[in-house]
Amino acid sequence: MRWALLSQVWVEEPDVVVSGSNVQVYYIARELAHRGESVLVLLSGHPSAWERIEGNLHVVSVPALGAGLRGWLHPRWMRRAEEALRSFAPDVVYQRGKLPETILASRYARRYDALFVWCSNADNSARPWKYVRKRLRYRRHPLWLLPARLAEAALADYAIQSALRRADLVIAQTRRQQQTLQAVLGKEPVILGSGHPLPPPPQFHNAASSSTTVLWLANLTPTKQPLVFLRLAHRLQHTDAHFLMVGAAPNAELLALVQRKAAHLENFTYAGAAAFHETARFFAAAHLFVLTSEFEFEGIPNTLIQACLYGVPTLSLRNDPDRIIQTYAIGAVAADEEELSELTYTWITDPERRHIAGQNAYDLARRQFDIRVIVDRLSELVRQRLRRG
Repeated sequence: MRWALLSQVWVEEPDVVVSGSNVQVYYIARELAHRGESVLVLLSGHPSAWERIEGNLHVVSVPALGAGLRGWLHPRWMRRAEEALRSFAPDVVYQRGKLPETILASRYARRYDALFVWCSNADNSARPWKYVRKRLRYRRHPLWLLPARLAEAALADYAIQSALRRADLVIAQTRRQQQTLQAVLGKEPVILGSGHPLPPPPQFHNAASSSTTVLWLANLTPTKQPLVFLRLAHRLQHTDAHFLMVGAAPNAELLALVQRKAAHLENFTYAGAAAFHETARFFAAAHLFVLTSEFEFEGIPNTLIQACLYGVPTLSLRNDPDRIIQTYAIGAVAADEEELSELTYTWITDPERRHIAGQNAYDLARRQFDIRVIVDRLSELVRQRLRRG
């Protein structure tokens, strides 16, 4: 079988801002290629055109023609990307998230009789008018440009929503996504979580350790709420814990604010950006992981999965996809920042609780987050749809 997977960046490349969808495409592509499948990964987010062939894995960069939505919606980019797909001739086109690439995947599948597989990447993926709502929420100056930006967003939303309705297989990460997608699209999505390669079993930290590392790892964007973590570090200055923030900062204004507020916090370090393959060492050294992302913009966060892979308990602010944190006792969920502070203090001072939750987390990772299990299920779903067609 020949697979084409659409993404923005290849996570092995230096100096790229990586999203959870990019990570999942990377791991799925690697696992499929390892199994002997022919795989094309088509990238739209790199600044230059390039290609790389590793055995039966073919990675091609077709840069968008400009920044923002118009770069991906440009007819010339669509033609170039479609030509790259046509030269590979995939049986399956796989794409994650409500993006302009959704239009490309749907159009190619319809024209060349391929199977279009679409996967939701966040709880807001099912909601209509995604880009219009984002433009209204994050208004840029000058405001007189807002009507034009809203018109562009509305056009993209309409085209993407129309493309989604033509998907042959719709995949949701959580039950919440499944329910909302079914209501909006009139299709029955299949639940399939996210996966990573399993590392060796974690070496759990010595309970007598004198210092506790509390980790926050994400891109510094408003939806990830890094300032919540800063306020948490400020509230817990009296403890022996050290609060470590890691992540790229595409938003210069937010980065400056973080640096200014952190200047006098002795228990806080911002380590800057880290290449995706370097993030494992931060989880391996952490005692607690704090998740502050707004749940509307998340599915199952890759960082939550990484925490489980390395046996690190997760403390989350209101975000518990399918209640896995509470159901499997891999951490705790706070209703507000005050409760998050109280929970963090409790877990900092209770190494035995951390040890038990960490073991639960790794057991969960082995059962649900093994990329081999995810690709087994995905391959079977695709073969079922192809047999029907």
